[in-house]
Amino acid sequence: PSDLDYPRKLLATAATNVVDDAVHAQLQVYESWFPPMKAVLKVLSKLFRVVDPKVFEDIAFQAVQSCTKSLKEAAVYIRSKEGSMDADLFLVKHLLILREQLSPFDIQLRAVERQLDFSEAGKAVTKFLASRNRRIFSMSTENALLTLLREGVSVQEASMDSKRDLEDALRSACNDFIEHSSVQLAGPLLGLVDSCKSATAALSSTVTTTNTNIHAVALREEPFMKADKVQKTLNEAKECMKTQLSPIQQQMAAYLESAAAQSILLKPVMRKISRALEDLKRFLTDIEECESNGWNDISKADTLGSVREIEQFVKEPGTFLFKATSESTK
Repeated sequence: PSDLDYPRKLLATAATNVVDDAVHAQLQVYESWFPPMKAVLKVLSKLFRVVDPKVFEDIAFQAVQSCTKSLKEAAVYIRSKEGSMDADLFLVKHLLILREQLSPFDIQLRAVERQLDFSEAGKAVTKFLASRNRRIFSMSTENALLTLLREGVSVQEASMDSKRDLEDALRSACNDFIEHSSVQLAGPLLGLVDSCKSATAALSSTVTTTNTNIHAVALREEPFMKADKVQKTLNEAKECMKTQLSPIQQQMAAYLESAAAQSILLKPVMRKISRALEDLKRFLTDIEECESNGWNDISKADTLGSVREIEQFVKEPGTFLFKATSESTK
């Protein structure tokens, strides 16, 4: 459906939005919003000053809850058509807009939902039927029918908070984007570090002495930690970063107009890659040098040099150029 034709709707808006008129430009951006969310915000803005505050808050609570659910469902559709990155950014964009547009209303968006719980009704009925002295017509609190209702039916209360649900959905969307983009940027590196962690964790559960260098023992003969394999993985990671950073930045720019928002969202991605590099350096420092795994002073120096290149790239994404390497990437 055309309502979910993202990111093409955003790209078409950007292509036509070349006029200097700021009002017209903002209207163009407004037209690119997800229609159900746009309708919710339009209705709420019209109702805000014409209905009782408590009535408005109840309407807003239901509307925001439904809107958040609708955005999540739309993201599932976009993920199936365009991929995870577009779905994540679609959610981040619209949940940020929804949160920003709701802030002037200054409302809590909380409610308490009450439901009757009949889970104990069976036991209460059995007890009622088994009782020989039911006192059905008693005018006291010991009346059998009152006891049946009191023990068989209870009221369950659940606190509902649309703002909290919105924040949780936004946080989840940001985390998903960070995960997906970090894999797209440095998948080979992250996979290598995860393999190292799994190998050391498996060995640490069986080793009882504290004097054993877990990293050295666990990784000494692992195929993925041979010198040539590690260098190949790092070269693949560098190639991914060179080729994937620009497309990711273009995707972010299509969904997020603010350069500050783009920067805030990209920083955790780079931090995750930095943590993976620190872990890898620790594994490389501890690994034993032997002929079977190809590690020696020269191979370690070359590999650590590649790690430093990636670290420099992470510090200055988009401006750092990797050096040509003579290592094979086959």
